[in-house]
Amino acid sequence: MYVGEFLLWFGSAIKAETRKKLKMGYTSGDMTLKEVQKNYTQESVSNNPRPIGPYYAYNDRYLEIRGGMFENFRGILTWISLLIFLIPLSSSYNSIYSFIVLYNNETDKVTGYVIAIIFFSIIFLISTYLCIRYFRYIYRFELFTIRHIRVRFNRITKQVYIQRPKYCGGTVVFKWEHIMPANFGETGSDMGGTNMVNLITFHPYKTGFPVAQSVGIGKNTYNAQDYKDEWEFIRRYMEHGPENLPKPRLSTHLPMPFHGFEGHIKPMIHALKNAPTAWVYLLLIPVFLVLLPFYTVGYFISECLCWQPRWSKVIRQAGKVGKPIPKETTLADYPPKVQQALLDSRLEWSVRDEKTGKFVDYGNS
Repeated sequence: MYVGEFLLWFGSAIKAETRKKLKMGYTSGDMTLKEVQKNYTQESVSNNPRPIGPYYAYNDRYLEIRGGMFENFRGILTWISLLIFLIPLSSSYNSIYSFIVLYNNETDKVTGYVIAIIFFSIIFLISTYLCIRYFRYIYRFELFTIRHIRVRFNRITKQVYIQRPKYCGGTVVFKWEHIMPANFGETGSDMGGTNMVNLITFHPYKTGFPVAQSVGIGKNTYNAQDYKDEWEFIRRYMEHGPENLPKPRLSTHLPMPFHGFEGHIKPMIHALKNAPTAWVYLLLIPVFLVLLPFYTVGYFISECLCWQPRWSKVIRQAGKVGKPIPKETTLADYPPKVQQALLDSRLEWSVRDEKTGKFVDYGNS
């Protein structure tokens, strides 16, 4: 489910006129000069680096981890979408069935079947149009899109590559030294107990891009230490290489029925453990016995109806001897209208000097 990534990108790339229609103002995401100047790749935050994953690749050149902020909710929109898709499907079936009955002279109620054909054909055309024209902005979060967001850390080129759907900002390339972990440390607060993924950010102060770009990586967790342990694993890999680090178990890109099980069962177990009374505990058990297969099957269907695209050739070969280094993402990589929207949103990413209390002019105003 790419709702989180979409909202982050939508908030920055929305047109000014659209923002006015939706009555959305510009909110300030002020950060201090100390926060944005710090090089987070040099500071150790854990003595227990762990590859929690899921990881798709791990070698001497790069490691690759799954992205996506709300994977634990994936499957809900799939079922909703499939139910809505039943409208054009059932109406087309009824229309074709009525036509076949008339064609084979299997009924004397010609007028009724002609009316049925016309009625169901109209329903089919209208519902199909509405799905393609409007509902596609909803179902594309889980269906007929990229199966999983991927984030590749290349230790040879010292770059980070993020593969996302175009409506979430598309594939981007940033320098490793510009990365900022957002769930702990200078840039964030302790996110323990929130069941969130590890969020990383590339702030415009460092990248020169008009707005910040963020992506969640890894699994959802209730344990704040998990964020630090996995970040430390990635940090040491990028700075010192894979030696003396535990080798992660690699996952497959292919759809698997058990992929959605773990992400859905963890919050259920957490809810059961924190049930205030035994009665609530007993009531939650049958609810979860129904919800768990519901979510898991929806997750699997979502995976089956999506695809995993290859990285571009320049990214696949990045770090090999004699191969070019991928170009970092700039404003010019986007269409003119998107460029203007991003420039309009740049003031949301102001930086304040904590010593003087004044905003810092770093070319983003």
